[in-house]
Amino acid sequence: MIVLQGWLAPVWLVAAAGAIALAIVLVRRRRDRRADADVPVAHSERLTALPGYRRSLRRYTVLLSALAAVVLVGFVAASVLTLRLAVQRVDRTDPATRDIVLCLDVSGSMVDYDSEVVGVFSDLAKRFEGERLSLVLFNASAVTYFPLTSDLSYIEAQFARLQGEFASPEQSYFDGTLFGDGSSLVGDGLASCVTRFPDAAAATDADAGRSRSVILVTDNLVAGKQVFSLPEAGDLARDRGVRVYGINPGDTESEDYIPDIADEFRSVVTASGGAYYALDDPDAIPDIVRRIEREQARVTAGPMRVVIADAPALAAWAALLALVAASVLGWAVRR
Repeated sequence: MIVLQGWLAPVWLVAAAGAIALAIVLVRRRRDRRADADVPVAHSERLTALPGYRRSLRRYTVLLSALAAVVLVGFVAASVLTLRLAVQRVDRTDPATRDIVLCLDVSGSMVDYDSEVVGVFSDLAKRFEGERLSLVLFNASAVTYFPLTSDLSYIEAQFARLQGEFASPEQSYFDGTLFGDGSSLVGDGLASCVTRFPDAAAATDADAGRSRSVILVTDNLVAGKQVFSLPEAGDLARDRGVRVYGINPGDTESEDYIPDIADEFRSVVTASGGAYYALDDPDAIPDIVRRIEREQARVTAGPMRVVIADAPALAAWAALLALVAASVLGWAVRR
């Protein structure tokens, strides 16, 4: 729908009509003055009957008419530009409603895997563009590396920063993760990640109805006293409607990895409605993406809104072309 914005429309219509009327008056007055200044010439019909004169007169008349038409088009186009011609449309946004917390074990047994895992998380973030993501690091205690956000450029910058910290001898990514009795307290880490979602009692309209997932990366090699065991943290996740997807870098063919540890990890995440993967499983990332999109996508219809946008392109091009054409025709008329 095309609309004219504001109070400018009636004002400029009156101004355009007045300008046209003034131009007509000035042309008539000039014609009257030229008529008074004419000098009678005897037998002028002999001159006007010449073929060359007739050709010149026809050419002059055509050029002058074309110039007048082009000037009129330019005037109309300029008037339309001042009227701020606009297009009105109705838009509706359908926001994605997934919250995903990436939960990474940064204990000593995970040092060899963490840099690779961050690359996995970065790939996941690109596949979940538009969703809200958060990253939590845990060892003896958990810290939020960045909170839930849908800003993909910020998320990618944080992953790049974390990669740099893994490569740095200072290992500053450990900051805040050593306040506890032990190391790699996976149950406490998962419980902390589950509580990073907005509390249901304090949830805003933007938080209501959003699906919740935790992607937990750990080898589940616990060393110390936990407040929550891994099964208890899994129960907490189920109570809060959070699905847990587990990625285990330690689940390899190596004989020194205890099968019971992998079995416990697998049983906890599958009981929450999630799934379990080894880090080197090539299907891990696409399968996690597919499951979250299929089982937890709750896309709701966003609010309708009226959008009014300026649409000057057609009038601007018409005014420009009219200016160029008027310049060419004016030069031709003067010849």
